[in-house]
Amino acid sequence: MTLHNIVITAIFCGILSPLTISSKSLPKQHLTIAREETSVSSENASSSFVTMSTELARRQSPFAVMPEILTEDADEPETQASSLINYASRFIGTRYILGATGPKAFDCSGFVGYVYRNFGISLNRTSRQQFLQGQKVSLGSLQPGDLLFFSSRSSGRGNVGHVAMVTEVNGDGSCTFIHASSGKGRVTYQKFPDNGYYERNFVGARRILGTSLAANSSLAQN
Repeated sequence: MTLHNIVITAIFCGILSPLTISSKSLPKQHLTIAREETSVSSENASSSFVTMSTELARRQSPFAVMPEILTEDADEPETQASSLINYASRFIGTRYILGATGPKAFDCSGFVGYVYRNFGISLNRTSRQQFLQGQKVSLGSLQPGDLLFFSSRSSGRGNVGHVAMVTEVNGDGSCTFIHASSGKGRVTYQKFPDNGYYERNFVGARRILGTSLAANSSLAQN
């Protein structure tokens, strides 16, 4: 074993310490080597100790924000919307009747109101009144759970007369919504834009989840 390795081994095993290395125990040139090795080893150990201590303090601190917590918070709106959409899908095929609020039959606003009310969120009775609630959003910012509003034959062009709920948003900006359709006579899904009736009669979109309307709902408490 070389002198270099002997000195390092002795220091870490406690056999030799910087204080015991003197001109009496080692030749001058060897003493210089020992002191240099001792200095380097001490600096490395000190640096490692500081790094480990800092990381331990960070993890144990009540103010530390760990990555997994951020991930759960980021997924929260998606989880809330999933609960809403899964519940709404139970009523696929339920018949449409004007003025009906469920659960055996619905009109458009009655259906949306019934689904949201199941989670403790109260919406106004008619689609025109629901259009005044929540937060306005653009088509490019749609999320599952958002409400889409359309004019109808009875309401006239530009006036709200129909409401639907977004269930899926695609990468190209298109979406699928669920609604109680008077034309089809039942609760059903619809693609949007459709290059047809719904695209021509679209009025606007509103968001309920994440607003004050949903603050005390069962979705927010989960």
